[in-house]
Amino acid sequence: MSAAIAAFGPPAVTVVFVTYNSGAVIARAVASVPADCAVVIVDNASPEGTAWRDGLARAVDLLPLPRNAGFGTACNAGARHASTPYVLFLNPDAELAPDTVARLLDAARAYGGGIFMPAIVGENGRLMRKEGSILEKVPRRARLAPQDIAGDYCTRFVHGAAFLVERAAFLALGGFDEAIFLYHEDDDLSLRALARRLPIIVVPQARVVHAGGRSSTPSFAHTFRTNRAKMHSELYVLAKYHRARGRAGRLITLAGGCLLALACLDLHRFAIRAGKLAGCLDGPCRNAPLAP
Repeated sequence: MSAAIAAFGPPAVTVVFVTYNSGAVIARAVASVPADCAVVIVDNASPEGTAWRDGLARAVDLLPLPRNAGFGTACNAGARHASTPYVLFLNPDAELAPDTVARLLDAARAYGGGIFMPAIVGENGRLMRKEGSILEKVPRRARLAPQDIAGDYCTRFVHGAAFLVERAAFLALGGFDEAIFLYHEDDDLSLRALARRLPIIVVPQARVVHAGGRSSTPSFAHTFRTNRAKMHSELYVLAKYHRARGRAGRLITLAGGCLLALACLDLHRFAIRAGKLAGCLDGPCRNAPLAP
């Protein structure tokens, strides 16, 4: 099949990126996409604009949204805009290994359906793995060891940073829940896929390098806002699946974390804890945009 993907004819895969102030990384990510794949970039009304388009090494379809609608909503827009049988969602701070798309497509055609994830590694070469959703956390000691992985395997969590799926199946699943602005939309997608018996399959020989945390320009304020949104989403997903619990203990823990971070003069950790504390005080997901 690897030869088939390189054959002449219409593309089988559209790679969908969502950008928000991602000008520093998007060119490298786009350059990693095979020439025979289509590319759709959905820009979430980036305050820095999209002048980076002129520096891309290849033609892309740029779909600018009128407002920052959130990651999941933008992904759904990209999937609807695509016309290929498959879509591959990829974070703008990630890069595809040369044969990754071919290997994922081989697996999709061999297994006849599902959600297909590559092995995602950090820039330090460390494998980034999460085998359970927010409702089914798998402790590190219970996860598969690298030496135990001999081939493709099923898991219960699809990492939103990189996965391939049939476009029709993704849309039939409802895409990402657009009530979730940022974070945990992949947990929710995983739970709905499993409920419909749509397997989530890891293809270890397909690889993506994910820098992580570089999709947007970092800052203290951005860290605070993203962690506030993350808490909104966590509370929303827990409530959606009837797992909501009292917030008093969480508030106390986060407040203590803020004080400890200040005592250690760790402003980054303080921004994380303070953002989550603010989100916890707000309550479940409000689908509010992250202002620049």
